[in-house]
Formats: sequence, structure tokens, C-alpha cells
Amino acid sequence: MAEMTGLERALCYLAKEKPDKIPIWHQSVGLARELAGVSMREFAYNPEKMALGNIRYVEKYKVDICGVGLDMWFGAEPFGVEVYITDTQIFPKKMLADRRRPDPKVYQDLEYRDPFAGERAKAVLKAMKIISRELGDKIFFRQGWYGPTGNLGLIVGVNEALRDIVLFPEVCFDAIKRVMIDWTVDFIVGMLEAWEPHITNICWAISQLDKELFPVELREAAVMLELEALERVREKIGWNIPVTTHICGARPDLDFLVKAFGEHINELQFWWPGSDYPLEEAVQKFGGRYPITAGIDQTRTLFMGTPEEVDAMVKTSIGIAKGRCSFALGPGCDLTEGIPEENILALVEARDKYGVY
Repeated sequence: MAEMTGLERALCYLAKEKPDKIPIWHQSVGLARELAGVSMREFAYNPEKMALGNIRYVEKYKVDICGVGLDMWFGAEPFGVEVYITDTQIFPKKMLADRRRPDPKVYQDLEYRDPFAGERAKAVLKAMKIISRELGDKIFFRQGWYGPTGNLGLIVGVNEALRDIVLFPEVCFDAIKRVMIDWTVDFIVGMLEAWEPHITNICWAISQLDKELFPVELREAAVMLELEALERVREKIGWNIPVTTHICGARPDLDFLVKAFGEHINELQFWWPGSDYPLEEAVQKFGGRYPITAGIDQTRTLFMGTPEEVDAMVKTSIGIAKGRCSFALGPGCDLTEGIPEENILALVEARDKYGVY
């Protein structure tokens, strides 16, 4: 078989066809910033540097699937969310809800804000356009964001939202219906359109429905709101665009998520090793229905291990999934700064050793 591009490899994977090799996904804001050679303060506001760092990341680490982002809050700043930016990191500084005093008025007073009114959001859009022009026909980029329930947490504070949705669920769900569905649709559609003419997928992040996070008794109501927003995005972008997923929690309820989202998604990406859902079980239950991305633990083996241990991890993951489902190698979430370069490069060497069809 002729050597495929990363984009061709990923599209084969999503279509449940056989590529030349198992594709690899990973991404990193911090490492892209390092490769751009600037501080995070400059990276966060300079679209050219943001694009340069991500392009260098793809070229250096030879990923087939990647992603472009900044932090979790750049679109939320028009609501009044504030961040603190150091030379290397971005931290939340001010969210809308008080961590000590639950107040339903925070949700009752929530009003729509333009997700791209902030300077940093504009910079991310411009960076995506540059990267699409340079690499959009060669690499598959995950394109999307969290749904409306997750976005509410990013605006008011994740811990505070999880607390408040238990204390006064009607008020929280009303805020999602009134504000967050419209905001989510506009935010995701705006970012997807930045990739034209290389829109390849709608990545729907549903990590907030982790067993440890979202109350079980409220999950079904949350899914209905997620699906309403997703369907509105698909109406604007196209129903033929596959929906990829991002599920990065330590206790993902894949059984519930598959039942709830069903035909609305075209892939399962989750964290293993790292989470408590075994890859073997996911392949057995869902591998005939969905392509699956998993197999890289970015918090232990990749961060603290050796290249030999990375090789063993990849060998194990491919041994579980290869030939039993359409499979891609991927971590639970972004790679952090401090991961040894040789460990990231070892992923490609191990894939080429064990993942060729």
C-alpha cells in the first residue's frame, strides 16, 4: 500500500476502512508554544506565532491527527471570565460563580455574549485559518468544542457548576436553554468555518458526563440539550460531516454515552490507559459500531516513562484493538510541557513497528 498522508489515514479510520498504518492523534498548547519560541503571553495573542507553533508541532512529532486551541476560557472572556497568563501557562483567575456561596442569580442573570468578541478568540480563529491553509489538505484536525452543559461550567466555574446543578437544577438548566445552546452553536460554527475548505469533522467534547462529575439523575436531561446544540451545528455545517468525540475523564461511562448519543456520533475517543474503562471492553462492546481512539496515557507512561515503556504501551494497545475495530492511537487529553521529547517520538516508531496493516 502506498504511503498515506495523515488526513487520508484518519479519514480511512473514520470510515472504518483499512489505512496503511494506525493513525496517531495528539496535541499540545504548551509544546506548540515552546516550538514557536515565544512566551505564553505572546502566543495567546499572536495568531501567527500560534499557527507557527502548531505547524512545527505537526512537523516535529509526525502526527496524523492534531488539534489547535489555546486554553479553556478564551471564548468565555466576553462573559467576564478572566485568566492569568504567565510565561508558560494560562490559569483561570475569575469565574462568574462564587466558590463558597451558591447563588442562583448568577444563572438567572446570564445573558448571551458574542464568543468572538475577545481578542484571544479572534487570534485563535486567525491561527486556525493559517493552519488550514498550510496543512488542511495533509493533516486531520479535530475541529469543535464542548457542548452547552460543559460550556456553562467553563464560564461559571466547573466545580461551582457541578455543585449548583445539584442545588438548583431548574435554574441551571434554564440558563443552558436560554443562553448556552445559542452560544455553543455560534462558537463551534464560527471555529469550524475558520477551517474552510478543510472542515473534516465536528468534535463534540462530552467529558463532563463522567461518572464522577455529572449527577446520574440529571444526565438524560443534559444529553437532550447537548443533542439539540449538536443538531443545530450540523444543520449549519452539514449532516455529512462526521462527529468525533472527546471523553477525557478518569471514569467515562461509555455504556451510557453510546446509548444516549447513538447514531449522533461517529467515533469514540477516550482515555485508556488512565481511565477505569478497559480498552478491551470498549473494543468488544463498541468496536463493531464505532472507530475508537485510545491507547496512550499522557500522565504516566508518556510523562514519566522511558521510550521502551512507551513502546510497550503502544504494543499492548495495538495488540488489543488491531484487527478487531477501526483504531487510532491517542491520549486522554493535551500533552503537557515536560514530557520527554524522545517519548513522543517513540510513539511513531512503535506505531510503525506494530501498527502497519
